[in-house]
Amino acid sequence: MHTLTIYILCHNRPDFAEQAIQSAINQSMHTFKLIVSDNSSNDEVERMVKRKFPSIRYVRRLPMLEPLEHFNRCMDEVETKYFCLFHDDDILGTNYVEELFRCIDKYPGAIAYGCNARIEKADRLEEGTSFRSLHRYVHINGSRNLAQRYFARGRTGIAPFPGYIYDRNLVDSLRFAADGGKYADVTWLLRLAMKAPMVWVRAPLMIYRIHESNDSNAESKRDRLKILGFLKRNEKIFGMLLLSDYRFFIYKKLMGTTDNLHFNRRRLASAFMRNQRILRYLRPDYYWSMLVRALAKWFT
Repeated sequence: MHTLTIYILCHNRPDFAEQAIQSAINQSMHTFKLIVSDNSSNDEVERMVKRKFPSIRYVRRLPMLEPLEHFNRCMDEVETKYFCLFHDDDILGTNYVEELFRCIDKYPGAIAYGCNARIEKADRLEEGTSFRSLHRYVHINGSRNLAQRYFARGRTGIAPFPGYIYDRNLVDSLRFAADGGKYADVTWLLRLAMKAPMVWVRAPLMIYRIHESNDSNAESKRDRLKILGFLKRNEKIFGMLLLSDYRFFIYKKLMGTTDNLHFNRRRLASAFMRNQRILRYLRPDYYWSMLVRALAKWFT
């Protein structure tokens, strides 16, 4: 029998948290522990949980932790073989646990198991899913493979971070870097992929919400550059092509925000992007990615 702990990490969003908790309670398979980890600055979530879910294990983080410390504290407390760090503003599909355990049975030995998701914006579900694949299960063999799915040209999408189930023994002592910034989830997953493979389930097993209070809605040049620094420090693993792809990705992100680059830097970034748009047509992997995206869209 698998053992799993699902943490629902909460911060000042009682209405969303109620829906996330209820989605965990509604699972078709109940071989897991559910813990509400409340890192709020007020008592609204606490009052909601005690009123509506009195039997659920509830942990209040006092004093309030920094977001990445909150993730790390939960991992320090895990006692089961597997764990999930789910967000309070997303929703688990009713067969999330059942399908992820089926994946674990089929492919044991992965450090993390992710799933596809439906995307909700402004209270409406979008067409399509978080990633596309021709296969029921997607194997992520190494951090370069994972990084390509985030940053390479012709990307086919990613498994959303909140939906991962991790193997505690393989994660071991690895934790989020305290200074990792708002995109620390990306470097965390890349570091995990350096240790062992990952597997994604193509079926959408959760709803990933994008709304005004999402921290990821606002771009941060400083934190984007932290990822660039991480890729550069591990250049032997990721390679120069991926570094160029990420520079294109980051320039495209930053030039479309109010966090404007200095005029000279903007000019250099524009020239770099023009060159990369031309050079991509000389890369066989670009055409392969386009083919995979087209086929996946057509068949799924």
